[in-house]
Amino acid sequence: MDTSSLVNTVVRQVLTPLCEPVHPAWIDGNTTPLATSAAVLELSDGGLVMLAPCEVYLDPDKYPSLGLSLERCDPGALQWARNGKTYSMSPFAGAAGLLPFPVAQVVESDPLGEGALSEVLLIGPLGQLLFRHIMPPMSLGIEVTQSGQAPNKSFKPMPLRGTA
Repeated sequence: MDTSSLVNTVVRQVLTPLCEPVHPAWIDGNTTPLATSAAVLELSDGGLVMLAPCEVYLDPDKYPSLGLSLERCDPGALQWARNGKTYSMSPFAGAAGLLPFPVAQVVESDPLGEGALSEVLLIGPLGQLLFRHIMPPMSLGIEVTQSGQAPNKSFKPMPLRGTA
């Protein structure tokens, strides 16, 4: 899916199966505060767009690159069954302060430097929603920034006093 099709849409809801803080062992400059397996954007026109980490095969002689897929999906993607138990996506509380979120601009990037699209930043008048394939592989990172507010970097270790 072309990310530019999200420009001038309104995100009504961000849905995830579960969001948890990123484990300290995986924190670096390319990490976000929260990690999950996928996210679905519910648009004001009723459409659903799934963002999920994926592998992208760019060179047959190398390991696959970490990428990010964006695909339209149907309501069946919001609920699934495994081993007799039903699971459902639910609203991501961290994005509630931005919703509804009019998307004014979409920025694609590859902060991992592997040659594949691995980050999508949605920019609106109220703030930003960042989705990134993070370590460990196949984890989707999410960062929410409201306008006039610094990104949540509380997951980063604080330097000790008296050190340079």
